[in-house]
Amino acid sequence: MLLLVVGLVYALAFWAVTFRHPKVALLMIFASAPFQNDISGGGPIKFSIAEVNLLLSVPVFFICSRPIRFGPIGVPVFVYIAVCVVASLLSWRASSLVSLVQIGLYYCFAVMIFTSFVRSEKDFRLAFEGLIVVCVFLAIVGIVSRSNYYLGLHKNGVGASLASGLVVAVELLFSTKEKMRKRFYSISLGIISCGLLLSLSRGAWVAAIVGLATVFGLRRQFRMMVKAAFIMIPLIAVCWTSLPKEQKGYALGFDRNSYSINARYLNIAEFKKHFERNEILGEGVGLRKEIDATNIVWLTLAETGVVGLVALLLVQVVFLSTVWATQLNLDRGSMLFSVLVIGAALVLGRFAHGMFDHYWGRGPIMIAWASAGMAMHAWYAKRRYRILSSRLRRRASQARSNEPFNEAVPA
Repeated sequence: MLLLVVGLVYALAFWAVTFRHPKVALLMIFASAPFQNDISGGGPIKFSIAEVNLLLSVPVFFICSRPIRFGPIGVPVFVYIAVCVVASLLSWRASSLVSLVQIGLYYCFAVMIFTSFVRSEKDFRLAFEGLIVVCVFLAIVGIVSRSNYYLGLHKNGVGASLASGLVVAVELLFSTKEKMRKRFYSISLGIISCGLLLSLSRGAWVAAIVGLATVFGLRRQFRMMVKAAFIMIPLIAVCWTSLPKEQKGYALGFDRNSYSINARYLNIAEFKKHFERNEILGEGVGLRKEIDATNIVWLTLAETGVVGLVALLLVQVVFLSTVWATQLNLDRGSMLFSVLVIGAALVLGRFAHGMFDHYWGRGPIMIAWASAGMAMHAWYAKRRYRILSSRLRRRASQARSNEPFNEAVPA
C-alpha cells in the first residue's frame, strides 16, 4: 500500500513538472537509466525507474498533442517488432510477453518520445549533462568501494552505463566552446574513465572503444582525439597499476578455461540448438530470460531465426545511413551534429557490446535508443530547415520574376 501511495505521488509530481517543461521528462528518463534496479515490487513485469519515467511521459506526450514521429527507422522497427510477435505466437512461452514489452519500450516508445517531445535540439543538453553527472557519481562509488556489486548494480551493468557516459562527455567536450563546460566535461571524462576501467567489464570496454571510434570518425578531428587521450591515459594507467594481480589477470584473460568465457561458449551452443530447430523464425522471443543472452546475433537467430536477424540488422543499417546522410554539411559545432554523433556512437557501441554481453540490458539499451530518437529529431530538424530554405528561395525567385523590366534608354 505504501509503495502504491509513493508511486501515485511521484506520478502526479512528474506529470505536473513535465507538462510545463517536457525537457525535464527527457532528463528523468536519460539520467536515471543507469539505475537498473527493479522497482516493480515483485510484479510479473519488472521496471526500472527510467522505464517508469518513460511510461509516465507517454500520457503527457499525447496531452500536449505532439506529432508521433519515428523518422526513417520507423518502418524497419515495426517490421522487426512484427517478426518478433509472429515468432512468439508460433512458440509462445511464459517470458514472451515480458520480452515483447521490453522491445516495444526501447525500440518504439523511447524513440518516439525523444524524437518528438522537444521543439529544439538544445533541450537535449540537459539530458546529456544529467547522464554525465550520474555516471561520475557511479564511477566515484566504484572507485571507492572497489566492489563488483554496489548500489544493487552489477559491475557489467555499471560498466555499460559508464561507457555511454564516456562517449557523451567526449562528444560534448569536442563541441562546446564555453570554458566552464569544457572544464566540467574534462574532469568528468577522467573520473568516468577510471570508473570504467575498474568495472572490469570487457564488454563495456568494447562499447566505449567502438563509440569513441565513431565519434572521432564522424568528426574527423584526430587532433582532438590526442587531446582526449592526454586526459584519459595517465588516469587509466594509475588505476590499472592499483589493481590486484588477480583482477588484471581476469581482465586480460580470454582463455576458455575462464568461467565467464566458457559460459559464453556454452550459451552460444545452446542458442545454436534452438536456431537449428527453426532456422526461419526461431523459437520465439523470450529465450533471453531462460538462457544467459551474451551474444545478440545468436540470441536473435534462436528467437526469431534468419528473418528476425535480417530485420534487426535492417534497423541498425537504416539508422546509421540516416545519421550519415543527415550529418553532411552540418556545422560541427552545432548541437544537431552532436546529437547525431552521440546517437550513432551509442547505438553502434551497444551492438558491439551485445556481441559479448547482454544487449537488452535494462539501462544502457534505454540510453542508446533514446539517443537514436534524438538523432531522428535532428533528421526532422534538418529536413524542416531544408524545406524552409527552399520556400524562401522560391519566393525570392518569384519576386524577381515579377519585377517590371526596365530597358536602358540610350543617350
